Amino acid sequence: MRAYGSQITPVFQPVNQGVAASFNAAFAQATGDLVYFLDADDFVLPGGLKRALSRYEPGVLIYHYRMRYTDETGALAGIHPAPQIPLAAGDISRQLREQGRYATNVTSGLIFAREGLEKVMPISTEQYRISAEGYLVSVIPLYVPTRAYEDTLSAYRLHAAQNWKSQPDFGARAREGLQHDFHRYEAIRDHAGRLGLPVAPTLGDADLLHLNDRLISLAFAPDQHPVASDSLGQIARLTRRVNLEGERPVARVARRLWWTTMAYAPAGARRQLLRWRMDPKSRPAWMSSAGRLLRKRLGVVLN
Repeated sequence: MRAYGSQITPVFQPVNQGVAASFNAAFAQATGDLVYFLDADDFVLPGGLKRALSRYEPGVLIYHYRMRYTDETGALAGIHPAPQIPLAAGDISRQLREQGRYATNVTSGLIFAREGLEKVMPISTEQYRISAEGYLVSVIPLYVPTRAYEDTLSAYRLHAAQNWKSQPDFGARAREGLQHDFHRYEAIRDHAGRLGLPVAPTLGDADLLHLNDRLISLAFAPDQHPVASDSLGQIARLTRRVNLEGERPVARVARRLWWTTMAYAPAGARRQLLRWRMDPKSRPAWMSSAGRLLRKRLGVVLN
């Protein structure tokens, strides 16, 4: 950091207060029209920010970009989100208020306009110790349209020490995801209320990623599951009602087959299939090969 001299302004917290506190402290020091939060384990690709600056549009509050995956050595491989998943852009307020989620990226794939952050900051440090960008992308689009670009802005580093995915307890991991969603849904209702906009009473029932966490929580730790009214059959039925923009018919069939299997498979088989899905290194070689073939030939991404 010292090597940058006056080019950067270090802001140190007295103790580690989590991501939201860092966002709040950084934004208090920022002076530009655009603000970029770079996660500590990621890095910007050459020319990425220069391109982003050239695309600045007054009135646009979020710019969504794709990222490259990278390992601990910095080698690039793959794209996040997968190219077959269209990034949401334009006026996505209605989708947020009906489903609670849209296709976007994690922190280092997002650029925010100051005027948008001013509407929603500061972020709760208790509710968003991690994944604070989840709050920002859930409330800022309620105010104005956004923009999405297909080129890559930065590298998303995957490593064993990642806070969320490194947890071996799949049930606990799913419950953390659910709690994060409940906080996001609360924020959506709050900001939509300020704008006089209606919100679906059960946002999570139309959110596939949320339903996936409900499935995992119920499968691995039913006694600790936070949604008392849930059953595996009910969750599977809810997923059948979800329509994904741009989803190919064969992908829709594969998705429904997966969820039907989750609803009716024996408990042991269900948990094993979920382990293989959440921990790619544990999968048999034939399963990994079949998954790559489905993604390449059919564009199937199971959610």
